[in-house]
Amino acid sequence: MSLAVKVIPILDSRAVDITRFENVKVYDEKIENEAPKPFTPPCFLGAWYRKFVSSNDLWIGIEGVIELGEFTPDKSRFNLDGRGRFMDNPSIYMGGKAALESDCGLNLNLSYFDGDTSKKLDYSSPKLAWRPFWRYIFNEADDIEGNVTRRNVNSWNVTDPTNLQFYYFPGDVIRMSVYSPLPDYLQLRIEVIEPSKIEKYMTIRKKYNIKNDRPADFYSPIFHSKGHGCNQKAEFKRVNSIDQYGNEGYKAAMTNATVSKSTWSEVYLYREINGEVVKVPFTESRASSMICPNELAITVSHDGLNKELGAEYIEIHPAKSNV
Repeated sequence: MSLAVKVIPILDSRAVDITRFENVKVYDEKIENEAPKPFTPPCFLGAWYRKFVSSNDLWIGIEGVIELGEFTPDKSRFNLDGRGRFMDNPSIYMGGKAALESDCGLNLNLSYFDGDTSKKLDYSSPKLAWRPFWRYIFNEADDIEGNVTRRNVNSWNVTDPTNLQFYYFPGDVIRMSVYSPLPDYLQLRIEVIEPSKIEKYMTIRKKYNIKNDRPADFYSPIFHSKGHGCNQKAEFKRVNSIDQYGNEGYKAAMTNATVSKSTWSEVYLYREINGEVVKVPFTESRASSMICPNELAITVSHDGLNKELGAEYIEIHPAKSNV
């Protein structure tokens, strides 16, 4: 008889002191023995994306301010799997890799647009809002007649769609951060700097009956991510992408889907120096830069932005690479 024992190690964020990662000061002095600029890894198949990945060093988190862009689907890529959905879906996320890798941030997800959460959502429901997600790896043990085998299992988590206060829309300016509040754990935080001024989304948000028609700050559970916060080297990343259902690991399918201009106005990496958590700009000198699978598919620009703070504009338009 097989007995599967699953342990999903998450902690309530209220049980852990995370104040060290609030109002973190910028550190502009030289970092002793800082790791050099990393090599660029190969492209991952199955998505159109812009990725900035850090050096492998004593980083303990990442923070960035971004104005969210707007997704326009490719109508010809609708319902190809018979589930009544578009086959392309955008994400804006961060993540870390120490012993294991975690991803967390926002993706465009099933949404209520009239405030009535009594109706059940399905694959064909509209996707209007960027909603938080976090993916991590935990260890699962199988005990078969006294023999224990272990394997790593992905745990994919997303906010409850009926929780309308955690809906983020194009035009919202947010601060997204991922950090290690204790050894072997990470947490995602999304702080609202300025709600969208786009009339379409202001009108939708008014129907939600949330405080001041303003989305709430979001704190994920503190989730397992082995190796982080253990005084060992790690890497962190930020990614803007159009992902494709059923295509992970395969050649990215051509699409007319687009994501309008998203603006990273500043991005930092967290580090502990002299017992204090500080942040340093996540610039090209600390990162490898990727546009995959074709540089014509994504426009990256910097006009009016401060590159020394890791800032850039990103527009995703795969069809422009089909030349």
